[in-house]
Amino acid sequence: MRRGKEQIMDAERILDIVQSVSDLQHIRSGKVREIFRFTENILLFVATDRISAFDVVLPTDIPSKGKVLTNISKFWFRETKDICPNHFVSTRPQDFMDLEDDVLEVLAGRSMMVEQMRPIPFECIVRGHLCGSAFREYEKSGTVGGVELPQGLKFGDKIASGPLFTLTTKAETGHDLPVGFEALEAEIGEEDAEVVRKMSQELYQFGQRVARQAGLVLVDTKFEFGYNRRGEVCVMDEMLTPDSSRFWLKSDYLKGNRGDPYDKEFVRQYLVESGWDRNPPAPELPEEIVSETVRRYTLVHDAITKLKL
Repeated sequence: MRRGKEQIMDAERILDIVQSVSDLQHIRSGKVREIFRFTENILLFVATDRISAFDVVLPTDIPSKGKVLTNISKFWFRETKDICPNHFVSTRPQDFMDLEDDVLEVLAGRSMMVEQMRPIPFECIVRGHLCGSAFREYEKSGTVGGVELPQGLKFGDKIASGPLFTLTTKAETGHDLPVGFEALEAEIGEEDAEVVRKMSQELYQFGQRVARQAGLVLVDTKFEFGYNRRGEVCVMDEMLTPDSSRFWLKSDYLKGNRGDPYDKEFVRQYLVESGWDRNPPAPELPEEIVSETVRRYTLVHDAITKLKL
């Protein structure tokens, strides 16, 4: 358990050291990221090694997880900029401000400068396979997000009609709730709502192809969108990471082994089996779960980016 406490101190050290930079104003702590303002329109995201599950931040951190999320997101933002605009600016804050060595050491590999967006207050979920809450809904009603699917589908089956787009609220507190497409239309208008749906599906399909070539199955994912200063719909936050997506090994899937997660679901499954009631405080993660989570996140990172941490 000691590792978890040491890692929590590391997250606090990130905040303390970065806050010492006079050019940066700390504006928010997310479940994973510390967010700083650099200029009126540019923010600095610093991804810690924190991990959350069931809307609760766990007391045990996952070493190097922030670097995995940052590097994977950078890869996807660069690769998909012709599909959809995004908020990515740079992962080199030292090109924009003078930073001491201790600050650079903390920021290395886990920081991203981004254009500030006006967020669209929904999470956009795209599913290519039937699992998780989608499979539970299908078992009960034969639908996913209100969309009727053929009878007889099994857990993990590919959705033959193409990736399904569904929405949830983005709650400040408590749990996100599923909503219909009309809620998005009411918020941003029919035209932009259709843009969000189209971009979500195209980004997912691109990610599916890249993941397949990397020996992975991109099962499902969630995107967040916002408007930039020019009024363009942009994808933001993170993109196709093991925190925001489900990944399986393609070799497992081809053998019929479905549901061995290379993503945050691995931690969720442990917590469910532990008997935790999903109310804070969350239990510490044992060393073997931490180490295996690191291995799985790192495998996805290396396979997708073709780089080593």
